[in-house]
Amino acid sequence: MLQVQAMSKKQISGIAAGTTRLRQRVSVNDLPPDILLLIFRELLLTVRDPAFHGRFLVGWNDKNLEPWPPYDSSMSPLPFPESIASVCRHWRGVMSIMSLFWTRLVIWVGNDPTSLSTIRDYLTWSRDSLLDIYVLCRLDAATEEGPTEKVQMQAVMETLAPHMKRWRLLRMKVLRASSLPRPRIEIVGRADRLIDLEMQAVVDDSEASVTGASPVSAEFSTPVLERLRMGNVHFHESYVKLILQYRMPPKLSHLTISDYGLRHTNFPLVDLLECITECKGMLRVKLANLRLDCSYSGPPLVRRGIVWCAFADFVDMRGDEIAEYNRLLSYPYVHMTSYTRCSMEVPSLLGNSYYIKATEIASAKTLLTFLAAQRGPIPCSKVLMVNCDGLRHEVLRVMGFATNDNWVSPCLKSLAIVGCKQFSSMDLRYLLEARRSVHEATGFPEAIEPGYVVGSIEYLNVEDCCELASEDREWFDAHVSSVRWDDWSGGYGNSPAM
Repeated sequence: MLQVQAMSKKQISGIAAGTTRLRQRVSVNDLPPDILLLIFRELLLTVRDPAFHGRFLVGWNDKNLEPWPPYDSSMSPLPFPESIASVCRHWRGVMSIMSLFWTRLVIWVGNDPTSLSTIRDYLTWSRDSLLDIYVLCRLDAATEEGPTEKVQMQAVMETLAPHMKRWRLLRMKVLRASSLPRPRIEIVGRADRLIDLEMQAVVDDSEASVTGASPVSAEFSTPVLERLRMGNVHFHESYVKLILQYRMPPKLSHLTISDYGLRHTNFPLVDLLECITECKGMLRVKLANLRLDCSYSGPPLVRRGIVWCAFADFVDMRGDEIAEYNRLLSYPYVHMTSYTRCSMEVPSLLGNSYYIKATEIASAKTLLTFLAAQRGPIPCSKVLMVNCDGLRHEVLRVMGFATNDNWVSPCLKSLAIVGCKQFSSMDLRYLLEARRSVHEATGFPEAIEPGYVVGSIEYLNVEDCCELASEDREWFDAHVSSVRWDDWSGGYGNSPAM
Protein backbone atom coordinates (compact mmCIF):
# COMPACT_ATOMS: atom_id res chain seq x y z
CA MET A 1 0.00 0.00 0.00
CA LEU A 2 2.88 2.29 0.86
CA GLN A 3 4.52 1.48 -2.48
CA VAL A 4 1.35 2.43 -4.36
CA GLN A 5 1.07 5.64 -2.42
CA ALA A 6 4.73 6.39 -3.12
CA MET A 7 4.29 6.08 -6.89
CA SER A 8 4.20 9.34 -8.73
CA LYS A 9 1.21 10.46 -10.73
CA LYS A 10 3.39 10.21 -13.81
CA GLN A 11 4.12 6.52 -13.14
CA ILE A 12 0.45 5.73 -12.57
CA SER A 13 -0.53 7.50 -15.78
CA GLY A 14 2.11 5.54 -17.68
CA ILE A 15 0.79 2.21 -16.40
CA ALA A 16 -2.80 3.16 -17.28
CA ALA A 17 -1.78 4.20 -20.78
CA GLY A 18 0.08 0.94 -21.31
CA THR A 19 -2.94 -1.05 -20.17
CA THR A 20 -5.16 0.86 -22.59
CA ARG A 21 -2.81 0.16 -25.47
CA LEU A 22 -2.76 -3.53 -24.51
CA ARG A 23 -6.55 -3.67 -24.49
CA GLN A 24 -6.74 -2.00 -27.86
CA ARG A 25 -4.39 -4.56 -29.35
CA VAL A 26 -6.53 -7.52 -28.19
CA SER A 27 -9.82 -8.19 -30.05
CA VAL A 28 -12.17 -11.03 -30.88
CA ASN A 29 -10.06 -11.70 -33.94
CA ASP A 30 -7.27 -12.79 -31.61
CA LEU A 31 -9.36 -15.78 -30.54
CA PRO A 32 -8.34 -19.13 -32.06
CA PRO A 33 -10.40 -20.13 -35.14
CA ASP A 34 -11.99 -23.06 -33.29
CA ILE A 35 -13.34 -20.68 -30.64
CA LEU A 36 -14.65 -18.31 -33.31
CA LEU A 37 -16.37 -21.23 -35.02
CA LEU A 38 -18.13 -22.15 -31.78
CA ILE A 39 -19.35 -18.56 -31.46
CA PHE A 40 -20.56 -18.52 -35.07
CA ARG A 41 -22.34 -21.84 -34.55
CA GLU A 42 -24.21 -20.36 -31.58
CA LEU A 43 -25.33 -17.57 -33.89
CA LEU A 44 -26.44 -20.16 -36.44
CA LEU A 45 -28.55 -21.82 -33.76
CA THR A 46 -30.54 -18.60 -33.40
CA VAL A 47 -31.64 -19.15 -37.02
CA ARG A 48 -31.92 -22.95 -37.18
CA ASP A 49 -33.08 -25.19 -34.35
CA PRO A 50 -31.34 -28.46 -33.51
CA ALA A 51 -33.06 -31.50 -34.98
CA PHE A 52 -32.57 -33.27 -31.64
CA HIS A 53 -32.90 -32.18 -28.04
CA GLY A 54 -29.75 -30.51 -26.82
CA ARG A 55 -27.31 -28.29 -28.67
CA PHE A 56 -24.43 -30.57 -27.78
CA LEU A 57 -25.73 -33.08 -30.35
CA VAL A 58 -25.49 -30.67 -33.29
CA GLY A 59 -21.77 -31.02 -33.93
CA TRP A 60 -20.84 -29.77 -37.39
CA ASN A 61 -23.29 -31.84 -39.43
CA ASP A 62 -26.06 -30.05 -41.34
CA LYS A 63 -28.30 -33.10 -40.91
CA ASN A 64 -28.43 -32.43 -37.16
CA LEU A 65 -30.30 -29.16 -37.73
CA GLU A 66 -33.89 -28.37 -38.66
CA PRO A 67 -34.38 -26.93 -42.18
CA TRP A 68 -33.52 -23.31 -42.87
CA PRO A 69 -36.49 -20.96 -42.35
CA PRO A 70 -38.09 -19.51 -45.51
CA TYR A 71 -36.52 -16.40 -47.00
CA ASP A 72 -37.95 -13.69 -49.25
CA SER A 73 -37.04 -10.33 -50.73
CA SER A 74 -38.66 -8.36 -47.89
CA MET A 75 -36.02 -9.58 -45.46
CA SER A 76 -32.50 -8.30 -44.88
CA PRO A 77 -30.36 -8.31 -48.03
CA LEU A 78 -27.59 -9.86 -45.89
CA PRO A 79 -29.04 -13.01 -44.30
CA PHE A 80 -27.05 -15.33 -42.09
CA PRO A 81 -24.26 -16.31 -42.68
CA GLU A 82 -23.41 -13.43 -45.03
CA SER A 83 -24.39 -10.93 -42.34
CA ILE A 84 -21.56 -12.30 -40.19
CA ALA A 85 -19.07 -13.25 -42.89
CA SER A 86 -19.18 -9.77 -44.41
CA VAL A 87 -17.88 -8.13 -41.22
CA CYS A 88 -14.25 -8.78 -42.10
CA ARG A 89 -12.06 -11.00 -44.24
CA HIS A 90 -10.84 -12.97 -41.21
CA TRP A 91 -14.34 -13.98 -40.14
CA ARG A 92 -15.21 -14.93 -43.71
CA GLY A 93 -12.14 -17.11 -43.91
CA VAL A 94 -12.93 -18.84 -40.63
CA MET A 95 -16.55 -19.49 -41.59
CA SER A 96 -15.52 -20.90 -44.96
CA ILE A 97 -13.94 -23.83 -43.11
CA MET A 98 -17.32 -25.34 -42.19
CA SER A 99 -19.92 -26.26 -44.82
CA LEU A 100 -22.60 -26.12 -42.11
CA PHE A 101 -22.88 -22.36 -42.57
CA TRP A 102 -23.25 -22.41 -46.36
CA THR A 103 -26.14 -24.77 -47.10
CA ARG A 104 -28.56 -21.87 -47.72
CA LEU A 105 -27.65 -19.64 -50.66
CA VAL A 106 -29.42 -16.29 -51.07
CA ILE A 107 -28.63 -14.89 -54.51
CA TRP A 108 -29.78 -11.46 -55.68
CA VAL A 109 -30.46 -10.32 -59.24
CA GLY A 110 -31.41 -6.87 -60.51
CA ASN A 111 -29.64 -3.88 -58.99
CA ASP A 112 -26.53 -4.73 -56.97
CA PRO A 113 -26.66 -8.44 -57.88
CA THR A 114 -24.68 -11.13 -56.11
CA SER A 115 -21.46 -11.61 -58.06
CA LEU A 116 -20.83 -14.93 -59.77
CA SER A 117 -17.53 -15.23 -57.90
CA THR A 118 -19.39 -14.98 -54.60
CA ILE A 119 -21.84 -17.67 -55.73
CA ARG A 120 -18.90 -19.90 -56.65
CA ASP A 121 -17.42 -19.31 -53.20
CA TYR A 122 -20.70 -20.36 -51.59
CA LEU A 123 -20.80 -23.52 -53.68
CA THR A 124 -17.19 -24.37 -52.84
CA TRP A 125 -17.61 -23.76 -49.11
CA SER A 126 -20.78 -25.87 -48.97
CA ARG A 127 -18.68 -28.90 -49.98
CA ASP A 128 -21.00 -31.86 -50.72
CA SER A 129 -23.94 -30.67 -48.59
CA LEU A 130 -27.47 -30.37 -49.90
CA LEU A 131 -28.44 -26.81 -50.84
CA ASP A 132 -31.42 -24.54 -50.20
CA ILE A 133 -31.19 -21.90 -52.94
CA TYR A 134 -33.10 -18.62 -53.16
CA VAL A 135 -32.76 -16.43 -56.25
CA LEU A 136 -34.49 -13.12 -55.55
CA CYS A 137 -34.97 -9.67 -57.03
CA ARG A 138 -35.09 -6.51 -54.95
CA LEU A 139 -38.44 -5.30 -56.18
CA ASP A 140 -37.95 -1.75 -54.96
CA ALA A 141 -34.74 -1.46 -56.96
CA ALA A 142 -35.65 -3.29 -60.16
CA THR A 143 -34.33 -1.51 -63.21
CA GLU A 144 -33.82 -2.00 -66.92
CA GLU A 145 -30.38 -0.43 -66.86
CA GLY A 146 -27.29 -2.55 -67.33
CA PRO A 147 -27.54 -6.32 -67.76
CA THR A 148 -31.13 -7.44 -67.93
CA GLU A 149 -32.64 -9.67 -65.30
CA LYS A 150 -32.92 -12.47 -67.85
CA VAL A 151 -29.19 -12.34 -68.66
CA GLN A 152 -28.37 -12.36 -64.96
CA MET A 153 -30.64 -15.33 -64.38
CA GLN A 154 -29.02 -17.26 -67.21
CA ALA A 155 -25.59 -16.66 -65.69
CA VAL A 156 -26.78 -17.68 -62.23
CA MET A 157 -28.37 -20.90 -63.49
CA GLU A 158 -25.25 -21.80 -65.48
CA THR A 159 -23.25 -21.42 -62.28
CA LEU A 160 -25.68 -23.52 -60.24
CA ALA A 161 -26.30 -26.25 -62.84
CA PRO A 162 -23.13 -28.30 -62.18
CA HIS A 163 -24.33 -28.68 -58.58
CA MET A 164 -27.85 -29.79 -59.51
CA LYS A 165 -27.44 -33.11 -57.75
CA ARG A 166 -27.17 -31.19 -54.46
CA TRP A 167 -30.27 -29.01 -54.90
CA ARG A 168 -32.76 -29.62 -52.09
CA LEU A 169 -34.81 -26.45 -52.45
CA LEU A 170 -34.85 -23.98 -55.34
CA ARG A 171 -37.04 -20.88 -55.07
CA MET A 172 -36.90 -18.14 -57.67
CA LYS A 173 -38.90 -14.94 -57.19
CA VAL A 174 -38.03 -12.33 -59.77
CA LEU A 175 -39.55 -9.30 -61.45
CA ARG A 176 -40.41 -10.70 -64.88
CA ALA A 177 -41.71 -14.16 -65.74
CA SER A 178 -39.71 -14.12 -68.98
CA SER A 179 -36.53 -14.16 -66.87
CA LEU A 180 -37.38 -17.53 -65.34
CA PRO A 181 -35.88 -20.71 -66.80
CA ARG A 182 -38.28 -23.48 -67.75
CA PRO A 183 -37.91 -27.02 -66.40
CA ARG A 184 -37.19 -29.56 -69.15
CA ILE A 185 -36.27 -26.74 -71.52
CA GLU A 186 -33.67 -24.46 -69.92
CA ILE A 187 -33.32 -26.57 -66.75
CA VAL A 188 -32.32 -30.11 -67.66
CA GLY A 189 -30.45 -32.83 -65.83
CA ARG A 190 -30.84 -34.88 -62.67
CA ALA A 191 -32.01 -33.08 -59.54
CA ASP A 192 -32.40 -36.30 -57.61
CA ARG A 193 -32.55 -34.63 -54.17
CA LEU A 194 -34.80 -31.69 -55.05
CA ILE A 195 -37.87 -31.56 -52.79
CA ASP A 196 -39.17 -28.02 -53.28
CA LEU A 197 -39.28 -26.00 -56.53
CA GLU A 198 -40.83 -22.53 -56.80
CA MET A 199 -40.73 -20.18 -59.79
CA GLN A 200 -42.66 -16.94 -59.38
CA ALA A 201 -42.60 -13.45 -60.92
CA VAL A 202 -44.28 -10.14 -60.21
CA VAL A 203 -44.94 -9.28 -63.87
CA ASP A 204 -46.38 -11.94 -66.18
CA ASP A 205 -44.70 -11.07 -69.47
CA SER A 206 -44.17 -14.69 -70.52
CA GLU A 207 -45.42 -15.97 -73.84
CA ALA A 208 -46.65 -19.48 -74.48
CA SER A 209 -45.37 -21.20 -77.60
CA VAL A 210 -47.62 -21.55 -80.61
CA THR A 211 -50.48 -23.98 -80.06
CA GLY A 212 -49.40 -27.49 -80.94
CA ALA A 213 -45.71 -26.64 -81.08
CA SER A 214 -43.58 -28.12 -78.30
CA PRO A 215 -40.27 -26.45 -77.41
CA VAL A 216 -37.04 -28.40 -77.64
CA SER A 217 -36.89 -30.37 -74.42
CA ALA A 218 -34.85 -32.81 -72.37
CA GLU A 219 -35.41 -34.63 -69.11
CA PHE A 220 -35.36 -32.79 -65.79
CA SER A 221 -35.41 -35.66 -63.33
CA THR A 222 -36.97 -34.85 -59.96
CA PRO A 223 -37.85 -38.24 -58.43
CA VAL A 224 -38.44 -36.90 -54.89
CA LEU A 225 -40.01 -33.52 -55.70
CA GLU A 226 -42.92 -32.91 -53.31
CA ARG A 227 -43.79 -29.22 -53.72
CA LEU A 228 -44.10 -27.32 -57.00
CA ARG A 229 -45.23 -23.68 -57.35
CA MET A 230 -45.07 -21.89 -60.68
CA GLY A 231 -46.90 -19.68 -63.15
CA ASN A 232 -49.25 -21.48 -65.47
CA VAL A 233 -47.45 -20.53 -68.70
CA HIS A 234 -44.31 -22.27 -67.45
CA PHE A 235 -46.33 -25.20 -66.10
CA HIS A 236 -48.13 -25.50 -69.43
CA GLU A 237 -44.88 -25.43 -71.40
CA SER A 238 -42.86 -27.69 -69.10
CA TYR A 239 -45.38 -30.26 -67.93
CA VAL A 240 -48.73 -30.20 -69.73
CA LYS A 241 -47.35 -30.03 -73.28
CA LEU A 242 -44.67 -32.61 -72.52
CA ILE A 243 -46.83 -35.08 -70.60
CA LEU A 244 -46.52 -37.74 -73.31
CA GLN A 245 -42.72 -37.48 -73.31
CA TYR A 246 -42.03 -37.16 -69.60
CA ARG A 247 -44.14 -38.23 -66.67
CA MET A 248 -45.07 -35.99 -63.77
CA PRO A 249 -42.81 -36.08 -60.69
CA PRO A 250 -43.89 -39.30 -58.95
CA LYS A 251 -43.77 -37.94 -55.38
CA LEU A 252 -45.49 -34.62 -56.06
CA SER A 253 -47.98 -33.87 -53.25
CA HIS A 254 -48.43 -30.05 -53.21
CA LEU A 255 -49.01 -28.07 -56.40
CA THR A 256 -49.66 -24.34 -56.89
CA ILE A 257 -50.38 -22.96 -60.36
CA SER A 258 -51.05 -19.26 -60.82
CA ASP A 259 -51.67 -16.46 -63.31
CA TYR A 260 -52.86 -17.51 -66.74
CA GLY A 261 -54.76 -14.68 -68.41
CA LEU A 262 -56.94 -14.55 -71.49
CA ARG A 263 -54.10 -13.04 -73.54
CA HIS A 264 -52.33 -16.40 -73.52
CA THR A 265 -53.10 -19.28 -75.85
CA ASN A 266 -56.23 -21.28 -75.12
CA PHE A 267 -55.64 -23.69 -72.22
CA PRO A 268 -58.35 -26.32 -71.61
CA LEU A 269 -59.00 -27.20 -67.98
CA VAL A 270 -59.30 -30.84 -68.98
CA ASP A 271 -55.66 -30.82 -70.16
CA LEU A 272 -54.53 -29.36 -66.86
CA LEU A 273 -56.41 -31.97 -64.85
CA GLU A 274 -55.20 -34.83 -67.04
CA CYS A 275 -51.70 -33.80 -66.05
CA ILE A 276 -52.44 -33.29 -62.36
CA THR A 277 -54.40 -36.52 -61.84
CA GLU A 278 -51.36 -38.49 -62.90
CA CYS A 279 -49.96 -37.63 -59.44
CA LYS A 280 -51.61 -40.30 -57.30
CA GLY A 281 -50.13 -38.97 -54.06
CA MET A 282 -51.41 -35.41 -54.50
CA LEU A 283 -52.50 -33.85 -51.20
CA ARG A 284 -53.19 -30.21 -52.09
CA VAL A 285 -53.88 -28.32 -55.34
CA LYS A 286 -53.99 -24.53 -55.44
CA LEU A 287 -55.28 -22.80 -58.57
CA ALA A 288 -54.92 -19.01 -58.52
CA ASN A 289 -56.05 -16.44 -61.07
CA LEU A 290 -56.33 -18.81 -64.03
CA ARG A 291 -58.56 -18.30 -67.06
CA LEU A 292 -59.17 -21.74 -68.48
CA ASP A 293 -61.22 -23.16 -71.33
CA CYS A 294 -64.15 -25.18 -69.95
CA SER A 295 -65.69 -26.18 -73.29
CA TYR A 296 -64.87 -29.90 -72.99
CA SER A 297 -68.12 -31.84 -72.60
CA GLY A 298 -66.80 -35.39 -72.46
CA PRO A 299 -66.94 -37.81 -69.55
CA PRO A 300 -65.15 -37.16 -66.23
CA LEU A 301 -61.47 -37.98 -65.98
CA VAL A 302 -61.87 -39.78 -62.67
CA ARG A 303 -64.24 -42.71 -62.56
CA ARG A 304 -66.71 -43.10 -59.75
CA GLY A 305 -65.26 -45.16 -56.93
CA ILE A 306 -61.73 -43.90 -57.53
CA VAL A 307 -60.77 -41.52 -54.75
CA TRP A 308 -59.28 -38.12 -55.58
CA CYS A 309 -58.81 -36.49 -52.19
CA ALA A 310 -56.41 -33.58 -52.77
CA PHE A 311 -57.36 -30.45 -50.82
CA ALA A 312 -58.62 -27.79 -53.24
CA ASP A 313 -57.60 -24.14 -52.83
CA PHE A 314 -59.23 -21.76 -55.32
CA VAL A 315 -58.04 -18.13 -55.48
CA ASP A 316 -59.57 -15.57 -57.87
CA MET A 317 -61.27 -18.32 -59.87
CA ARG A 318 -64.59 -18.19 -61.76
CA GLY A 319 -67.60 -20.29 -60.93
CA ASP A 320 -67.63 -22.18 -64.24
CA GLU A 321 -64.00 -23.24 -63.70
CA ILE A 322 -64.69 -24.43 -60.16
CA ALA A 323 -67.80 -26.32 -61.28
CA GLU A 324 -66.00 -28.00 -64.19
CA TYR A 325 -63.08 -28.93 -61.92
CA ASN A 326 -65.55 -30.80 -59.73
CA ARG A 327 -67.36 -32.44 -62.64
CA LEU A 328 -64.18 -33.71 -64.27
CA LEU A 329 -63.11 -35.24 -60.96
CA SER A 330 -66.55 -36.84 -60.41
CA TYR A 331 -67.44 -34.48 -57.57
CA PRO A 332 -64.72 -35.63 -55.18
CA TYR A 333 -64.90 -35.65 -51.41
CA VAL A 334 -61.96 -33.75 -49.94
CA HIS A 335 -61.20 -32.90 -46.34
CA MET A 336 -60.88 -29.17 -47.05
CA THR A 337 -61.86 -26.74 -49.79
CA SER A 338 -60.87 -23.08 -49.70
CA TYR A 339 -62.32 -20.22 -51.77
CA THR A 340 -60.64 -16.79 -51.87
CA ARG A 341 -62.20 -13.94 -53.91
CA CYS A 342 -63.98 -16.46 -56.13
CA SER A 343 -67.32 -16.09 -57.87
CA MET A 344 -70.19 -18.48 -58.54
CA GLU A 345 -73.38 -16.64 -59.41
CA VAL A 346 -74.92 -19.65 -61.18
CA PRO A 347 -75.58 -22.51 -58.72
CA SER A 348 -73.65 -25.65 -59.63
CA LEU A 349 -72.99 -29.02 -58.06
CA LEU A 350 -69.73 -29.31 -56.16
CA GLY A 351 -67.93 -32.11 -54.41
CA ASN A 352 -68.23 -32.46 -50.66
CA SER A 353 -65.80 -31.18 -48.04
CA TYR A 354 -65.60 -31.72 -44.31
CA TYR A 355 -64.15 -28.21 -43.89
CA ILE A 356 -64.93 -25.14 -46.03
CA LYS A 357 -62.99 -21.89 -45.79
CA ALA A 358 -64.29 -18.76 -47.54
CA THR A 359 -62.15 -15.62 -47.68
CA GLU A 360 -63.11 -12.21 -49.10
CA ILE A 361 -66.28 -13.46 -50.78
CA ALA A 362 -68.24 -10.27 -51.50
CA SER A 363 -71.35 -11.81 -53.06
CA ALA A 364 -74.06 -13.27 -50.81
CA LYS A 365 -75.21 -15.52 -53.65
CA THR A 366 -71.71 -16.88 -54.22
CA LEU A 367 -71.17 -17.55 -50.54
CA LEU A 368 -74.47 -19.37 -50.22
CA THR A 369 -73.74 -21.42 -53.33
CA PHE A 370 -70.41 -22.62 -51.95
CA LEU A 371 -72.15 -23.71 -48.74
CA ALA A 372 -75.24 -25.25 -50.36
CA ALA A 373 -74.02 -26.84 -53.60
CA GLN A 374 -72.14 -29.78 -52.15
CA ARG A 375 -72.83 -33.27 -53.36
CA GLY A 376 -71.63 -36.42 -51.64
CA PRO A 377 -72.14 -38.82 -48.72
CA ILE A 378 -69.94 -36.99 -46.18
CA PRO A 379 -71.36 -33.55 -45.37
CA CYS A 380 -69.62 -30.37 -44.30
CA SER A 381 -69.10 -30.10 -40.54
CA LYS A 382 -66.82 -27.08 -40.19
CA VAL A 383 -66.93 -23.62 -41.83
CA LEU A 384 -64.59 -20.64 -41.53
CA MET A 385 -65.50 -17.29 -43.13
CA VAL A 386 -62.93 -14.49 -43.19
CA ASN A 387 -63.60 -10.90 -44.34
CA CYS A 388 -66.68 -11.94 -46.30
CA ASP A 389 -69.01 -9.02 -47.08
CA GLY A 390 -71.32 -11.64 -48.58
CA LEU A 391 -72.18 -12.92 -45.10
CA ARG A 392 -75.34 -10.89 -44.62
CA HIS A 393 -78.69 -11.10 -42.91
CA GLU A 394 -80.29 -12.93 -45.84
CA VAL A 395 -77.60 -15.62 -45.99
CA LEU A 396 -77.98 -16.47 -42.31
CA ARG A 397 -81.77 -16.53 -42.73
CA VAL A 398 -81.55 -19.00 -45.61
CA MET A 399 -79.21 -21.21 -43.58
CA GLY A 400 -81.79 -21.20 -40.78
CA PHE A 401 -84.61 -23.00 -42.61
CA ALA A 402 -85.12 -25.78 -45.12
CA THR A 403 -85.93 -25.22 -48.79
CA ASN A 404 -87.86 -28.17 -50.25
CA ASP A 405 -86.78 -30.16 -47.18
CA ASN A 406 -83.12 -29.40 -47.93
CA TRP A 407 -80.92 -27.61 -45.41
CA VAL A 408 -77.72 -25.74 -46.19
CA SER A 409 -74.87 -27.77 -44.64
CA PRO A 410 -77.22 -29.81 -42.41
CA CYS A 411 -74.35 -31.39 -40.45
CA LEU A 412 -72.56 -28.13 -39.65
CA LYS A 413 -71.21 -28.28 -36.08
CA SER A 414 -68.39 -25.74 -35.99
CA LEU A 415 -68.70 -22.17 -37.29
CA ALA A 416 -65.96 -19.51 -37.18
CA ILE A 417 -66.44 -15.97 -38.50
CA VAL A 418 -63.62 -13.42 -38.65
CA GLY A 419 -63.76 -9.83 -39.90
CA CYS A 420 -67.24 -10.06 -41.45
CA LYS A 421 -69.12 -6.79 -40.85
CA GLN A 422 -72.48 -7.19 -42.61
CA PHE A 423 -74.52 -9.10 -40.00
CA SER A 424 -75.65 -8.69 -36.40
CA SER A 425 -75.51 -10.99 -33.39
CA MET A 426 -79.31 -11.31 -33.67
CA ASP A 427 -78.93 -12.63 -37.25
CA LEU A 428 -76.47 -15.25 -36.08
CA ARG A 429 -78.60 -16.22 -33.10
CA TYR A 430 -81.54 -16.76 -35.48
CA LEU A 431 -79.48 -19.26 -37.46
CA LEU A 432 -78.33 -21.22 -34.42
CA GLU A 433 -81.70 -21.10 -32.69
CA ALA A 434 -83.63 -22.31 -35.75
CA ARG A 435 -81.34 -25.27 -36.35
CA ARG A 436 -81.24 -26.23 -32.69
CA SER A 437 -85.03 -26.11 -32.48
CA VAL A 438 -85.41 -28.69 -35.26
CA HIS A 439 -82.59 -30.79 -33.82
CA GLU A 440 -84.31 -30.76 -30.42
CA ALA A 441 -87.69 -31.64 -31.91
CA THR A 442 -86.19 -34.78 -33.48
CA GLY A 443 -84.54 -35.88 -30.24
CA PHE A 444 -80.99 -34.58 -30.88
CA PRO A 445 -79.97 -37.53 -33.08
CA GLU A 446 -76.49 -37.85 -34.56
CA ALA A 447 -76.09 -37.42 -38.31
CA ILE A 448 -75.85 -41.17 -38.87
CA GLU A 449 -78.96 -41.98 -36.82
CA PRO A 450 -82.54 -42.37 -38.11
CA GLY A 451 -84.66 -39.26 -37.95
CA TYR A 452 -81.79 -36.84 -38.37
CA VAL A 453 -82.77 -33.66 -40.24
CA VAL A 454 -80.37 -30.94 -39.20
CA GLY A 455 -77.91 -30.58 -36.34
CA SER A 456 -77.09 -27.93 -33.76
CA ILE A 457 -74.03 -25.75 -34.15
CA GLU A 458 -71.97 -26.67 -31.09
CA TYR A 459 -68.84 -24.57 -31.53
CA LEU A 460 -68.98 -20.87 -32.38
CA ASN A 461 -66.10 -18.43 -32.73
CA VAL A 462 -66.66 -14.79 -33.77
CA GLU A 463 -63.83 -12.25 -34.02
CA ASP A 464 -63.82 -8.61 -35.14
CA CYS A 465 -67.30 -8.67 -36.63
CA CYS A 466 -70.08 -6.90 -34.73
CA GLU A 467 -71.27 -6.13 -31.22
CA LEU A 468 -72.69 -8.99 -29.18
CA ALA A 469 -76.06 -8.00 -27.72
CA SER A 470 -76.55 -9.02 -24.09
CA GLU A 471 -79.69 -11.08 -24.78
CA ASP A 472 -77.89 -12.93 -27.59
CA ARG A 473 -74.91 -13.61 -25.34
CA GLU A 474 -77.23 -15.15 -22.74
CA TRP A 475 -78.76 -17.43 -25.36
CA PHE A 476 -75.37 -18.51 -26.78
CA ASP A 477 -74.08 -19.19 -23.27
CA ALA A 478 -77.03 -21.44 -22.49
CA HIS A 479 -77.44 -23.27 -25.81
CA VAL A 480 -74.02 -23.54 -27.48
CA SER A 481 -71.48 -26.02 -26.16
CA SER A 482 -68.52 -23.69 -26.65
CA VAL A 483 -68.63 -20.08 -27.81
CA ARG A 484 -66.04 -17.34 -28.09
CA TRP A 485 -66.94 -13.82 -29.20
CA ASP A 486 -63.96 -11.49 -29.24
CA ASP A 487 -62.80 -11.36 -25.59
CA TRP A 488 -65.81 -13.18 -24.17
CA SER A 489 -66.09 -16.95 -23.96
CA GLY A 490 -68.84 -19.16 -22.63
CA GLY A 491 -71.05 -22.12 -23.45
CA TYR A 492 -72.57 -24.94 -21.46
CA GLY A 493 -69.92 -27.51 -22.32
CA ASN A 494 -66.34 -28.00 -21.27
CA SER A 495 -64.94 -28.49 -24.79
CA PRO A 496 -62.48 -25.76 -25.85
CA ALA A 497 -63.59 -23.22 -28.41
CA MET A 498 -62.25 -23.50 -31.93
